[in-house]
Amino acid sequence: MMKKRTLTLGLCAMAVAIGGCSDDEATPGTLVVAVESEDTITDGLAAGEGAEDIADGWDVTFGKYLLTIGEIHLRFASDESVEEEAEDLHVVDLTRVAESGLPLWTFESIAAGRWQIEYHIGGAAHGAQRHEDVAEADFDRMVDDDLTYLIEGELSKGAGVSCPPPSLAMPGSSAVEAGTNEADEACYENASVTFNLGVPAETLFGPCELDGVPGVSVPSAGTQTAALTIHGDHMFFNGFPTGSEGGITRQAQWLADCDLNVDGEVTQAELEAITLDQLSEIDDRYQLTTNDPDKPPLAEGSAWNYLIAQLKSQGHLNGEGECPVDGEEHDH
Repeated sequence: MMKKRTLTLGLCAMAVAIGGCSDDEATPGTLVVAVESEDTITDGLAAGEGAEDIADGWDVTFGKYLLTIGEIHLRFASDESVEEEAEDLHVVDLTRVAESGLPLWTFESIAAGRWQIEYHIGGAAHGAQRHEDVAEADFDRMVDDDLTYLIEGELSKGAGVSCPPPSLAMPGSSAVEAGTNEADEACYENASVTFNLGVPAETLFGPCELDGVPGVSVPSAGTQTAALTIHGDHMFFNGFPTGSEGGITRQAQWLADCDLNVDGEVTQAELEAITLDQLSEIDDRYQLTTNDPDKPPLAEGSAWNYLIAQLKSQGHLNGEGECPVDGEEHDH
């Protein structure tokens, strides 16, 4: 449901937002808000030595990448008492979103000028609507379990192995030993590791900015589009970067090592059973804390918690625009 507050801006209050006073009051404009998938979701991630490749040899593809998103909140930059809201949530499959994005919300006849923007990735049980590209069975699972994400994917590597923590490893009789890793832990052949994970990770993003400029600018008597861009590679980040992703590498072995029974599938139960300190891959290459001694680690406890923390950092605006996470600055 779209909710509006009556706009009662004076001439100069509106003009300030678009660059100064004029003799003619600006004509209202339209803002279209779309969901946009990063190509890491639609195209997957390749193994390689490039800055955005998976550094430890795994290729990653996604068969489904469902997300519950919406509850758009706008504030007029020059008068934050003026607000616009779109309360509806949508469940979309980001693997099937066109390169141009998926427009889902339209704010008509709003003041021309700059608007701050916030949005929410929420729980599907809170009245979410199913997009036509989402299978009904998947949507029902999202709603029944109040999920934010439903991610189905595969890690593949010709000579891939899983090296589960020895104290938790339960390799079946068909598992084939393949030496040890650098921590001298037993490894097993596992060239393909799948996952189908329903994750509750409700997060508020915003107010967002791009290159230090807040929000989006709505033209007088025109239409602007804002894209809520969801990245798909953060679950493979070796930390929580600040400022840029320049120091980040993408690693997938940690997830392969969570296949405790070496059956070729990583489950939520397995991720919940493993603490980060049991994964030898989570070593000094990983930065899970901040430089602020008064703040707790950004991810701690189980591998499941680590996954949730990374998924909660994936929301952006117009590609790489930054959005504080749950009220905390988290530039990356």
